[in-house]
Amino acid sequence: MIDLAVEVGPNVPAAISSDGTRLRQILINLLNNAVKFTEHGEVVLSVNAVEYESKPYLHFKIRDTGIGIPADRIDRLFQSFSQVDASTTRKYGGTGLGLAISKRLAEMMGGRMWVDSQVGVGSTFHFTIQAEPAQISVRTHRDGQQPSLVGKRLLAVDDNPTNRRIILLQTQNWGMITQATGSPEEALRWIRQGTPFDLAVLDMHMPEMDGLTLGQEIRKLRDAKSLPLVMLSSVGTREPGIGPFEWAAYLTKPIKQSQLFNVMTGIFSQAEAQSDVRQSPSLPSLDPEMAVRHPLRILLAEDNVVNQKLALRLLSQMGYRADLASNGLEAIRAVERQSYDVILMDVQMPEMDGLEATHQLCAQIPAQQRPRIIAMTANAMQGDREMCLQAGMDDYLSKPIHVDELVTALNRCHPLVLET
Repeated sequence: MIDLAVEVGPNVPAAISSDGTRLRQILINLLNNAVKFTEHGEVVLSVNAVEYESKPYLHFKIRDTGIGIPADRIDRLFQSFSQVDASTTRKYGGTGLGLAISKRLAEMMGGRMWVDSQVGVGSTFHFTIQAEPAQISVRTHRDGQQPSLVGKRLLAVDDNPTNRRIILLQTQNWGMITQATGSPEEALRWIRQGTPFDLAVLDMHMPEMDGLTLGQEIRKLRDAKSLPLVMLSSVGTREPGIGPFEWAAYLTKPIKQSQLFNVMTGIFSQAEAQSDVRQSPSLPSLDPEMAVRHPLRILLAEDNVVNQKLALRLLSQMGYRADLASNGLEAIRAVERQSYDVILMDVQMPEMDGLEATHQLCAQIPAQQRPRIIAMTANAMQGDREMCLQAGMDDYLSKPIHVDELVTALNRCHPLVLET
């Protein structure tokens, strides 16, 4: 089995002005080659921002633990229709044309390409492109401390040191206190000693003890409320035999920063909401008759499964049943099929984000017939509210969602079309 990991340096801009099609082709060619020539170990894509002669560049590295390339044959790599040797052609196929094209594309983008390799150890392909930072309307959650995560204690268990390093660096950047280990036994020892972890991320496939078994052992020591468990897998979100207990969330390798962030904030948001319920049972937000007094047709546009469950649970406690869309495109199609009074619109979603979906809805539907759009964003940074309102949204909620703020936002909505 091969692990695939992605590591984005903290100095990399959130967006660049460049040719996305050419960049994608280079990455696909190099990653395909890395996987093809690697039978076990890992393939790691990393990117960092660099400056050369006062110009901004991105430096990409694709490192593998494959068969490697003899030093006296590296110069043949980037020649069209050329292979390292005939045996390589027979075993792995191909003409070598992909590398020649990739090198040319990198040069067309103002950069260059080269390779370091050692036979039997692996290869690292490097390429650079000139890339000016671009301004974007949506702030990312990649940089700096995040209020909802600061001080939270994370346990990360993965036998792959690259994956541990990526989780460690990213979560510490968000202000979390992270302990990482490649040994399940060491993780259990920390828990037995009373280390106060708030969340644990467990790799499914480990030689000493797999993630499922480790999760079962942890459950003998800590319950789901005090220590939620997240499954990290190379195969998929839910593998056969994943029971017998409920996992808080699932992550698939390579770990995406946005998914990691959404899962963690979603889990802590859910815990906070449950705490609010226990501590303030008389809050008007928990009135199960609210939907009767103030009926609304609600569409929830949210891509993260944990956040979906949290929002739907809060709405159900008020008597509402909401339809679900996983991205902006699905939200637009849902509105085309039927009428809604309100859309809870996540700002950052794949395929089409909440801002673009709002732009299109505002262009397609007259104001008096358009559902009220309430933005939901995990950034909660100064200017985000104004950005959402400028996009055409009507209201704004910051994540983690507070039940009283959700109720207030829903009370500002009015039914457009009611069922008869």
